[in-house]
Order: sequence, then C-alpha cells, then structure tokens
Amino acid sequence: ILKIGFSSLKRPLDMNNARARGGNTLPSRIARRVHGALDWRLFLALVLWQSMALAEDNQLDDCLLNSLKDAPGGVSVSALWEACDKETLELDPKQREVIGDLPRLSGEHQETETGSHADQGSAVKSRLQRELQALDNPFAITPHKPNYFLPFTYNRHPNEDPFAGREGALEPFEMKFQFSLKYPMAKGVLFKNSRLFFAYTNLSFWQAYNSRFSSPFRETNHEPEVFLLIPQKWSLFSWHSQLIAIGFNHQSNGQTGTLSRSWNRIYANLIFERDNVVVSLKPWYRLPEKEKEDINDSSGDDNPDIEDFMGQGELRLLYKKGGDTYSMLLRNNFATDSRGAVEISWSFPIGERFKNRLKGFVQYFNGYGESLIDYNASVNRISVGVAISDWL
Repeated sequence: ILKIGFSSLKRPLDMNNARARGGNTLPSRIARRVHGALDWRLFLALVLWQSMALAEDNQLDDCLLNSLKDAPGGVSVSALWEACDKETLELDPKQREVIGDLPRLSGEHQETETGSHADQGSAVKSRLQRELQALDNPFAITPHKPNYFLPFTYNRHPNEDPFAGREGALEPFEMKFQFSLKYPMAKGVLFKNSRLFFAYTNLSFWQAYNSRFSSPFRETNHEPEVFLLIPQKWSLFSWHSQLIAIGFNHQSNGQTGTLSRSWNRIYANLIFERDNVVVSLKPWYRLPEKEKEDINDSSGDDNPDIEDFMGQGELRLLYKKGGDTYSMLLRNNFATDSRGAVEISWSFPIGERFKNRLKGFVQYFNGYGESLIDYNASVNRISVGVAISDWL
C-alpha cells in the first residue's frame, strides 16, 4: 500500500497498466479499488489515515474511509475532514443519549424551511440537535425563548395608571422586542442525560414614537432562570413526551418605589408532541414574600395579587408547517372573575435571502400580564416585525 501510495506521487494511477503488470496481485486489486474515486492526494490521505487509525476516534475513521472511497477526484482532503468532523459531531453517542435517534441535519443540504424534511421528524428533537451542534462553538449563542423585534405595535388604551402625575402621556404606538438566550452549565445532574441550563430573557416596550415624552422605555422585564432539562421517552394517547423542565424563575422590571414589580416561581414544563403539534403545559408555584409595611418600602411583596391575574400556570400550543410556526398561549386564574390572557403568534419566511436567518413575525395579545407593569391591566395589542428565532 505504501509503495503504491508513494509511486502515485510521481505519476497518475493508470488502471490499464496496473492490470497488465499486476493482474490479481494485492497492489493491483487495491489500485483498481481506488481508481476513479481518488486522486493521489486522497490516496495519500488514506495511507496517512491508516497509520493513525489506532489513535483516532472510530466514528471519524469510518467516515473518512467511506468518504475517501466515494469522493470524486476534485474533492480536497481538507473538505473531507471538515465534513466528517461535522458528521461525527452530529452522531456523537453522548448527544444521542440526550436527544435520541434524530433526523440528521447537514446544514445547507437540509431543507428545514421548505418543509420537505421538517415535517418528517420531530420538531422538538430537531431544535435540540441544532442546539447541541452549537455547544462547542464559542461564538454561538443558543436561543431560549423567541428573539424578535417588533417596530410597529398598537395598543389602543395604554395603561397610564402607574405613570400618573408624570410629565407627558403614553402613545398607543410603540416598539416591542425580546431577546432570550441560554447557556448549558452541566449534564447528568440528578438524572442520567439531564442538562442544567441558565437562561436570561429581556422583554422591552419602547415609546420610540413618543417624542413629547422623550421617547422613554416604558417597561423592561428581566427574567433570569435556572432549569434542569430531562429527556423523556413515553407516550399517552399518541402524544409523545419529549422533555420535562424543572426550574426556578425570577422576573422583575428593575424599578423602585411604586413602579417596582417582581416575583419568584418554581415551575415544571411538560412538553408533548404529536405530528407537527407541540404542547407545553407549564404549572408554577409562586414563592411567598412578606407583606410591605409601607408602599414605598424597598423590601416586601410588590404585587401580592399577581396570581389573581396571571394564574398558576400557562398552556402553549405550537404548530409547525414547513417554514411557518404558529403559537398560541393561554392563561387563566380559574376564578369567578375569569382573568387571563391569550397570545397568538405567527412567524413565516420572508425570502431566500433571509432563509434560516430572519422571519416575518406577527403577534396578537389580549388580556393581563403582557408585562409586569401591566399585570393587572388588560391589554389589547397587535404587533408586526421580524423574528431572529422562534420556538421551533
């Protein structure tokens, strides 16, 4: 093998001469096998690969060998290494333990936005696989909740009460945006294959068109959380349980005095999937806080009645069809006054130029709790903009 490899450095591999000289000898059989698929550079890479086989990972070795056998003559060695490195990352058994047998995603060859492949597998697992591929990339930030920018939102009756006595008035038109990210902290915590995450979500409402009021940020909600993600593999009435998340959540608007709003919760999030439909059932328990002795106290409960408007949990329904994702959020306090909220969102492709990068985004919200400052005020808002990432 080495003799043939180094002789090929001097001249191209000639199959006819090989047959004439060697017949069925081992060198000639090897020569015929690699003819047409490999040029001398790929053949040399095969020789080098054989010399390092014992020191390399078995999956990477198999990928390189198969690629060298089937590669066209114009493919470079570096391209094969890059492709195999990516493929073995996708097939890492440690990742498979966490996300199961997932459909393989191969970058530009995977038509995730056109629907030809997106509808064939699990949308939840496809997202998890993409996230796992980015874990070792120091320049990649993993989304948590949807990331969007909505420059055009309209709420006919903005909540003026918290800002009573202040200069100016709120405008019904404003901007709304959210950025949300998460970071994996550890794996195998408490349960095999579980992963511990830290996440942060920022939701802001900007009175950008209110020049009379100095275009202030009306409200910004900060939501750090820590949660344990536990893969599941069981079904109930054809609904497949994919994940359970258990976590601690703090949400605050970062204000002081009478504008301060915050609460702490422990929650569970149960995720089920059937065909292209995903259901997220998220009950929570609010951690109690001591009552304030004075309304201006910096310590104590800022909003003791928040559960009367936000309830004790929420239900989210997701439907993915090709490149479109539809989402509906439902909340209710299950009391005689029946306070709650509904949020409907739709993200959709906006052209080949922004494929997999940017989507159109439309959102409608009606009810209580769109933001902490409005937890006890009913909001009726329509918003239009773009989404950088969505739930699925």
